[in-house]
Amino acid sequence: MKYTKEILKNKKVKFEIEVSKEEWTHAVEHAYEHEGAKYNVQGFRKGKAPKHLIEKMYGEGVFYEHALEHAFYDYYGEILDKETDLEPISSPSLDVKKMDAEGAILLVEVEVKPEVTLGKYTGLTIKKVDNTVSDDAVTAELMLAQDKASRLVEVEREIKMGDTVTFDFSGSVDGVKFEGGTAENYELEIGSGQFIPGFEEQMVGLKLNEEKALSVKFPDNYHAEDLKGKTSIFEVKIHIIREKQLPELSDELAQNMSEFNTLEEWKADIKKELQKKADADAVVAAENYLINKIVENCTTETPESMIEEQISAFIKEFEYRLMYQGLKLNDYLTMMKLKLEDMRADRREDAIKTVKTKLVLEAIIKAEKIEITKEEFDASITELSAKENKSKKEFEKALTEERVDHIASNIIVTKLLDFLRKNNNI
Repeated sequence: MKYTKEILKNKKVKFEIEVSKEEWTHAVEHAYEHEGAKYNVQGFRKGKAPKHLIEKMYGEGVFYEHALEHAFYDYYGEILDKETDLEPISSPSLDVKKMDAEGAILLVEVEVKPEVTLGKYTGLTIKKVDNTVSDDAVTAELMLAQDKASRLVEVEREIKMGDTVTFDFSGSVDGVKFEGGTAENYELEIGSGQFIPGFEEQMVGLKLNEEKALSVKFPDNYHAEDLKGKTSIFEVKIHIIREKQLPELSDELAQNMSEFNTLEEWKADIKKELQKKADADAVVAAENYLINKIVENCTTETPESMIEEQISAFIKEFEYRLMYQGLKLNDYLTMMKLKLEDMRADRREDAIKTVKTKLVLEAIIKAEKIEITKEEFDASITELSAKENKSKKEFEKALTEERVDHIASNIIVTKLLDFLRKNNNI
């Protein structure tokens, strides 16, 4: 087999593969051995007819299609083994320039990963992100703890924002009640935004046992088709009004809500934990700034096929998140009045940035010869098996090829980040 290579402008490579008569004859013979049993020739039991008789009856090229498939995958694989600098990122397309008893000439085009021109990726200076924990941040955490320890107390006054109200309601449009619009002893925190706009605001000021008709308009994008944009009347009757009472910030609250005896000790611990998180977030932020700067310094193209593949990955990840919430993607799109192509278009810029970042980091890994040692992989396997409470042998037995690739990728990324941190100033 001989071949020539041509680099095309659109990041594709074209191979012209010349299959000799001898090689083609072998491929056709192989096809006969696998496909010959399909053909019936009078005077022979099925699968026993000689090749030349099948060709005479069904045509000389009867086995060419199967032979072409055999030759293509064999020779295309051979070429990729030789052309180690090329990394295909799409399925190859095949065209036939010639195919007869004398041999075949195949034209193969495939999109390949683009080259990256690396800019400066060491010796860069990135300013540290401000990670000071303010007193306001500590106060906010204390307020959350206060809220958790709060209690609802019945009151005899007008409803205010933040109150929790128990009431009956019955909704109708043009005098006709609609499904889901009626309930008794319903509990609602006023201001939580659970009801359609305008409903909760009109509850403010009502008193115990008071009845009132509230007029509200359903949003134009409401999920129920028959209620979109419609004005509805809700008859409500108030049964219970409860206000949230917060405990005092005191040593007693500290003792009830933490392991500390005093409020000051509790506040100091909250600040310490917030600072740990802020320090970790600052490291991640600095690394992200550094990687963004490195990517800006490099030049490469982002192939359309890689962009589309990354968008699909984003959508699939979002679909999984929806599943955990009990939603399907199609239902979400319907509810949000979106089309899948709109969602894909919205993620395009993020996908371009992600693809370029991947290409640049892969180029640095290659340039710096960052590789995994057997010891590093074994250490990772030992750590992961311990986390899953399995023996190393059990863990390795359950490993899939995909999981092995994932583990290896994580090790490489960790080593790359270590390299970038050591060789840049943060």
